[in-house]
Amino acid sequence: MKARSLAALLLPAMVLMLVGLVALVAPAKKPAATAVESTRPRVVSRPILAYGSRGAAVRQIQSLLNRHGYRVPVTGFYGALTARQVRRFQVAHGIRSTGKVGPLTWGKLLAGGGGRAARPAPAARPTPTSPTAPAAAGSAGVVYLTFDDGPTPAWTPRVLALLARYQARATFFVLGRSAAAHPELVRQEFAAGHGVGNHTWSHRRLTNLSGAQLVAEVNATSTAIRQITGAPVRCLRPPFATVDAASAEQVRALGLRLVLWDIDTNDWLRPGTGAIAGRVLGRVRSGDVILMHDGGGNRSETVAALEQVLATLSARGYRFHALCRG
Repeated sequence: MKARSLAALLLPAMVLMLVGLVALVAPAKKPAATAVESTRPRVVSRPILAYGSRGAAVRQIQSLLNRHGYRVPVTGFYGALTARQVRRFQVAHGIRSTGKVGPLTWGKLLAGGGGRAARPAPAARPTPTSPTAPAAAGSAGVVYLTFDDGPTPAWTPRVLALLARYQARATFFVLGRSAAAHPELVRQEFAAGHGVGNHTWSHRRLTNLSGAQLVAEVNATSTAIRQITGAPVRCLRPPFATVDAASAEQVRALGLRLVLWDIDTNDWLRPGTGAIAGRVLGRVRSGDVILMHDGGGNRSETVAALEQVLATLSARGYRFHALCRG
């Protein structure tokens, strides 16, 4: 009897101990709320990228730029060329032109499609040709030379003389105040078959201007050019390549097309003739717009580099066309 009583007392205790052990070993059941959250799509945060950034996100941005037609090497380093192409993409898509990749720019890049202004399709990178055996004329494609911040009596005539020697056409984005001061130089540019575009009256950032100020800067320059050349002005290059959605819309409302560039020679820094020419000759592809200056300071290095660029690219078979003429 005592043994049965003891067994009856111990059995419930043993059952409770077994239940406790099972509870400890078995994985805890997730709360219902957590299970619901796990079914939601995961939001991937993307970093803000700017000059100097490095890594996989930069490589992705560079690949996306190329997909949209804004050529840039996929290196993983966010350098000057990447920043410049980002600004061009932002201008084309109505985003404030900062050169930085934030949420809006990420979204547009990831959305797919194009959006850049139409221009000649790029050709394959040309193979350098021996100077003693020039390529057939025009076999490598077309390049668009552009000059900002003129005209100036010291440098514009020398640029015009070199262009004439190589039968090259270019585009001059002139400041209104300089055009008004030297109308004979603007007249020479246009008469030689070059394009003449608007670079505002006094080189002010469009994004720092009120609507009325922007209209005044742009219209005064277009009026000055039209009075000198007798032809309508078709293009505007924003100073510092700075433009946002509002200013871009205003420019378009004034009947002008925004024009930026593919290769910045950085000649305004005066890095040396070889450096200026090298930035063009080492990167150029058919359809590229090249930025140089015929005003804003001493441009002796620019003039010397221009001669090298014209001679070498002519030997490679490039032609030089004007923008903003028709």
